[in-house]
Amino acid sequence: MLTVEVKKTLSDNRGESFTLDAEFSVNSGITTLLGASGSGKTTTLRLIAGILRPDEGLIAVGSQIYFDSTRKIDLPIQARRVGFVFQDYALFPHLTAEQNIAYGVRSENKKSKLDRAAEMLALFHIEHVRRRFPREMSGGEQQRVALARALASDPAVVLLDEPLSAVDVETRGRLLDEIEDVQRKSGVPFLYVTHNHAEAARLGEHRITLKDGRVVQEETSLKKPL
Repeated sequence: MLTVEVKKTLSDNRGESFTLDAEFSVNSGITTLLGASGSGKTTTLRLIAGILRPDEGLIAVGSQIYFDSTRKIDLPIQARRVGFVFQDYALFPHLTAEQNIAYGVRSENKKSKLDRAAEMLALFHIEHVRRRFPREMSGGEQQRVALARALASDPAVVLLDEPLSAVDVETRGRLLDEIEDVQRKSGVPFLYVTHNHAEAARLGEHRITLKDGRVVQEETSLKKPL
């Protein structure tokens, strides 16, 4: 279970501030973090991953403490078992699909990294892009590679920051099916950020809604078709 209890104040270049003050937990399955632009969704993911540091609070996955302001614990990014799929995928442009995925593997052994990459390529049915660079892939293929890289690291939780915003409606439907399937197979909890209510209803049995940096609603319901 992912436990998040964080406070963080950010200021922009105009001197205006935004405060995130959120508390929630993520269990098994897919939890969607829903909210309008500027509600604090991406900031929340960055705090969990260690890209940003909370002003105070607690972040833990099971018994593993990632951050605890009271006990002065703040694990670096590389020590957190977090897979992250960014909105723009953040694939390395000079690496092939296989190399991008292998980069995420927590091993110094080259054969182990390539074996794991091959396993992920097969899982996502993208063996055909193995030697392609990101510029040679479609948006859907890039998204699959990014998700494969996130899972290749054997994470305790996977964070997805609006990963389907750049793909067309038809491709989005197929990828949502794949995300559900992969989550079930891996058993890893997914925290999926979106501003799209249809996506949230389609994916998330557990939905958390943020507004102005605060959790305003949590609900568990049956999923609806997109």
